[in-house]
Amino acid sequence: MTEVVEKCSVCQALLDEEDLFCANCGTEAPHRAANDGSATMQTTHNFRCDGCGASMSYDASVQTLRCPFCGGEKLHAERDAKSLAPKYVVPFQIEQSDAVSRLKEWMGSSFWRPGDLATAAIVTKLTAIYIPYWVFSGKTFTYWTADSSQTPWGANASWCPVSGEHRGEHHGLLVGASSSLSPAETHAICPYDLAQAVPTRQVDLENSLFEQFQVQRKYARPLAQQGLEERVRQACAELVPGNARNVHVNVRVEGLSADPVLLPVWIMAYTYQQQTFRFLLNGQTGRCTGTAPTSYKKIAAVTAAVIAAIILFIICAGLISAAGSQ
Repeated sequence: MTEVVEKCSVCQALLDEEDLFCANCGTEAPHRAANDGSATMQTTHNFRCDGCGASMSYDASVQTLRCPFCGGEKLHAERDAKSLAPKYVVPFQIEQSDAVSRLKEWMGSSFWRPGDLATAAIVTKLTAIYIPYWVFSGKTFTYWTADSSQTPWGANASWCPVSGEHRGEHHGLLVGASSSLSPAETHAICPYDLAQAVPTRQVDLENSLFEQFQVQRKYARPLAQQGLEERVRQACAELVPGNARNVHVNVRVEGLSADPVLLPVWIMAYTYQQQTFRFLLNGQTGRCTGTAPTSYKKIAAVTAAVIAAIILFIICAGLISAAGSQ
């Protein structure tokens, strides 16, 4: 189904049904009918986690359920319902055995983590789940200012003010639409190769675990604009001759639009000493992130060793000084 959209009459930014004003420029939106024609699909086998509030559709072949986001078992079934249909789906490329190997490597990757983390952690199931994202595109028109290290001949200053204009067209900016994962988590496992995405009909979502879209497009737009401004700032910094500092950009966005997609993620919630932590792995590239406990015993041991070294240095320095004065 083709999505029917309306755009702002001033800046051409996408308008949602519930928008009273343009999120990009503030222009009042015209009155529209109640239905905007957004594509939906029937989701079945739905459940909600009482622990973290996650709402998702589960694999119909699964006999027992455990929330992949928090490891909780207090789940209750929900009625079949209509939900926003993804336009594309990126299939999994990382197999479960490879994901488990990367998990073990990640658990032992930091000296400050407990040495028995990989063996003592109460591990739930490493779960393959499709996470909803918005993929934004738009055009930017920017006026920028900065300081350049290349100063005119004969100038006494170390920096010279410069300015200019920049135009750009941006695609593939990802903003997470998950209610269970934080924006920092969904950003940390990016990027994805969206060229590998396939139409939704080519993926068996009926027998897959996927989270439903919980973040509306209009609430994702501010994060998208921040992402575009950061992209533009980096692009403008490259235009500054020599080294750059104090790069400031005034960005105008036009034609900001977004498509809903589902992206593959391996997720595991695990418990260590009665605390819950979470591990995330990009199901396409293997990029990972997560939270882990800190070994306070190691911190105490290193601190004691440093203090002992300082005391030993002071004692040795005093003995040398005393011997030299005799």
